[in-house]
Amino acid sequence: MSDPTERSGLGEFFAEMSRRHVGRFALAYAATAFVLLQLVEIVFPAFGIGEGGVRLVVAVAALGFPPALIGAWMYDIGRTGVTRTGGGPGGPHLRAVALGSLLIVTVLVTGGAGLYLARQGVFATEAVQSRSPAPEIRAAAYDPSQPISSIAVLPLNDYSPSGDQAYFASSMHEELIAKLSQIEQIRVVSRTTVMRYQADSLTAPEIGRQLGVDVLVEGSITRTPERTRVTLQLIHAPSDSHIRTLQWDREDVEDVLAFQTEVAHELVEAVDTQHDETVFRTASSEIAPEAQESYIRGRYEYDRGTPEGYRMALQYFEEAVAQDPDFAQALAGMAGARFLGTLESGVPVEGELLRAYGEAEAAVDLDSTSVETREVFALIERNLPRLVGDAMAMAEQPSEGHVVTVMRMPGSADSIVIDTRALDSAWAAPLTSLGERIQTQVRSRLDMTDSQSVRRMVFDARQLLAAGRYHEAEAVLGSAVEASPDDAAAWDLLIRTQVSGGDDAGATDAARRWLAARPDHGLDESDVIALENALEASGADGYWRWRLAHLEEEEESGAPSSSFEVATAHAALGDDERALEYLVRALRDGEPGVMSVRTDPVWDDLRSDPRLREVVRQAQRVRLSPNRPPPRPPGGG
Repeated sequence: MSDPTERSGLGEFFAEMSRRHVGRFALAYAATAFVLLQLVEIVFPAFGIGEGGVRLVVAVAALGFPPALIGAWMYDIGRTGVTRTGGGPGGPHLRAVALGSLLIVTVLVTGGAGLYLARQGVFATEAVQSRSPAPEIRAAAYDPSQPISSIAVLPLNDYSPSGDQAYFASSMHEELIAKLSQIEQIRVVSRTTVMRYQADSLTAPEIGRQLGVDVLVEGSITRTPERTRVTLQLIHAPSDSHIRTLQWDREDVEDVLAFQTEVAHELVEAVDTQHDETVFRTASSEIAPEAQESYIRGRYEYDRGTPEGYRMALQYFEEAVAQDPDFAQALAGMAGARFLGTLESGVPVEGELLRAYGEAEAAVDLDSTSVETREVFALIERNLPRLVGDAMAMAEQPSEGHVVTVMRMPGSADSIVIDTRALDSAWAAPLTSLGERIQTQVRSRLDMTDSQSVRRMVFDARQLLAAGRYHEAEAVLGSAVEASPDDAAAWDLLIRTQVSGGDDAGATDAARRWLAARPDHGLDESDVIALENALEASGADGYWRWRLAHLEEEEESGAPSSSFEVATAHAALGDDERALEYLVRALRDGEPGVMSVRTDPVWDDLRSDPRLREVVRQAQRVRLSPNRPPPRPPGGG
């Protein structure tokens, strides 16, 4: 019978580990590594070090664990310094058990760390890296000297104790986007697009790639009756680097709109110091606090986009106007909610539509400098005749002030006269959520001819493409080419959408389907082969060179060509001078595509150029100007 006090080899091993304090050392090592990683996540972004640096620290900490355990087994650290640990009472097999156990730990940790690094692409060869999409493998480091050309403001989190300030967070979010959108040199992703990232767990580089932006703004609000705190963080999306943190902490905020404008102004200062100060007029402190509260609650209900939401929004806006009759933005909200609520009723009531028009006009009369009031009025004014027929007679001839505008490009002595009647301002994306809802709802209800319907689908797809929503744009364009196989613009944009989404085979397939649908118009077999070869050789750049050659052939043959499409191809290929030359020509000729420049990422590298900024400024001016003298509805309205 064996001695009950005799321990197994494994028992001896654990007893020896305890004597040598290996377990205690392992816990201390893990705690130290955890604290170090927490510090790295805070400190590295401040110095522009992205995810690569964090991965390296993780790998070093993991790979250092096995040799550290071996050192803890062999040595002790005491008052006399580092000494070799003396042998214990274990049997001769203890050393084999110890070495085997440490070997297993080493293999597991090293293998796990190696697998992690391999998945991160650390061991990829140069050839493999060159075949992979650059954004997935190599992120550009943040360069503070480079201007920001594109930005997305993600939905703000509500951290209020009561959790009932979603409407305040929503209002702040809208204000940030609205103010940023007024800067000509920055492309701002629309609120509708960024809202789908509210609950996603995507990383900053992933969101940045999907939206095609340089910078993300993340933030939160905490609001109680006594205190309001807003925190915003600017993140360089490609490298996931922290740029700057902004924070506001105020007591007893009664003038909510002025506070939101202040926050938006300081955010814009952090993004761009050369903006036009006139667009940041602070909301009047004379507006009653209770009216402001009703107004932002109305905006929150309005944004739900449902009949019940419009009904509740109208009630809140009416409360705000009753509390302050000179509150222009609340009056514009009331007009928009009434207009959309009437359309949603199924049988639009002519009197209610005209009443909404009168309220929108009154809002502009109260505040003609507000983008919100001007946009609501312009959209209702443009669409109302088609909804009410002859009930509102429009003047046959537009007033001269709404017909032409004179533009002078920076650095040029020559002026350009633009006939604004030729520009279809409906091609421009709305700047406010009030306007966005009106445009979307009216578009879905108006009876349009086939050509108008396809044109509208092409516009919608262009906006989806600009937002990185390639699959949605592809679906819309698929319907467009099915409805009108002759529409070259729809086919062209479908091919571009496939290329932008990284589907070169889909782009070639779309070109072949175009050829099959109309072999006598658009492309021939040599064009399709040239596209396939260009994509295989140079990817997106190859597509743009192919596209430009195709457009230049059309121009040389005398066929109708689009200066705007030529300008876009030159911009994509980095030929700035030719791009601006053709863009100005397109603006002068009234090509509607000019109205989409501010949302198209192809123009991002040119956004700091004063000439492009002037084109965008003129397009926005046309966008917010009625196309005819503002008529008054019958009966005074």
